[in-house]
Amino acid sequence: MKIICTQENLNKALSIVGKVVNKNTTLPILNNVLLKTDKKGLQLSSTNLEIAVNYWIGGKTEEDGEITVPTKLFANFISNLPNGNVEIKTREDMVNIKCNGYKINIKGVDAREYPLSPKIDAVPFLKIKSEIFKRALSQVIPAISVSESRMEITGVLLDLSEIKKNKIVLVSTDSYRLAEKTLKVSPENVSQEALEVLGDLKSVIIPRSTVQELVRDLGEGDEMLDIIISENQIVFTFGSANILSRLIEGRYPDYRQIVPEKFMANAIINVKDITNAVRISGFFSASSNNSVKFLLSADNKVEISSEASEIGNNNAKIEAKITGKDLEVVYNYKYLMDGLNSIIGDEVVLDANDENAPSVIKSVKDDSFIYIIMPIRG
Repeated sequence: MKIICTQENLNKALSIVGKVVNKNTTLPILNNVLLKTDKKGLQLSSTNLEIAVNYWIGGKTEEDGEITVPTKLFANFISNLPNGNVEIKTREDMVNIKCNGYKINIKGVDAREYPLSPKIDAVPFLKIKSEIFKRALSQVIPAISVSESRMEITGVLLDLSEIKKNKIVLVSTDSYRLAEKTLKVSPENVSQEALEVLGDLKSVIIPRSTVQELVRDLGEGDEMLDIIISENQIVFTFGSANILSRLIEGRYPDYRQIVPEKFMANAIINVKDITNAVRISGFFSASSNNSVKFLLSADNKVEISSEASEIGNNNAKIEAKITGKDLEVVYNYKYLMDGLNSIIGDEVVLDANDENAPSVIKSVKDDSFIYIIMPIRG
């Protein structure tokens, strides 16, 4: 192998593929990144057996080849180099790297020992702007369950049941709160051929680690994202990279049955006001089940309070437009903050019931996102 590429492109590639590499003692080869050259340039690949990330950069290839090198050492060296061309050359199991007077030799491992990523030749069923998909994932990430006692809710549900109506839905829940984001898709960006291949498939569950990786790596602006589903895997292709991931097996709970249709009280509140009040209440709630009390009253005030016997208490009254009956509800402030931080716009709607029924948070400006939170019972 011999190739010349730029330090900037190589550093960017390593910053993306290197994130899925975790210290692996049972299979040390997974601590390495795979380097593979062809006439188009250099491909970098990494995997933890659940996610595989590939990134391509251009370069002047003088000799094809492939080898793996320790990811952390390689990435640290490249990130500390000055801008300029980097020459990578192999001789047997040694990798020689040179750039602007800097030179190292790294002992590599034969690429044949590296796990092969499955090749998926299926057609993308959907194209969507990376920025839009990234923002949507960011809104639903907080509600993903971190407990593996129910594997089916440790990921994000990608609901395709209404894709022929030009919309998809992303859902997450941990049983205490639920986030739902509806995305409109353009008919010209939906492949009918791919949908026919998918047949009766109505939804898939994307693992939390894959969702986190996508949020880190997806770009901004007009860059498009291609999504492919094949058997028990999903592939996201964007720019010069792709992420291949397994899907979570299992049946996602029928979450729609818990979405309330009627409410005892409705409040429209300034997002900054309620976020600040809840944040301050959180200072006094850590030792009391993270509980924050809400009192919605007919005088168009929301009273937010919390108390910790060992340190004190706090109380804030903020303006709101309230309809319905006076109501007292207690929430987990951390869960509440996650929902408020996902709201787009200046005003938020809080639709509340009593302590036994879920409340709903949504934006006045954007009804494509709803956040459902269960109160803490007294």
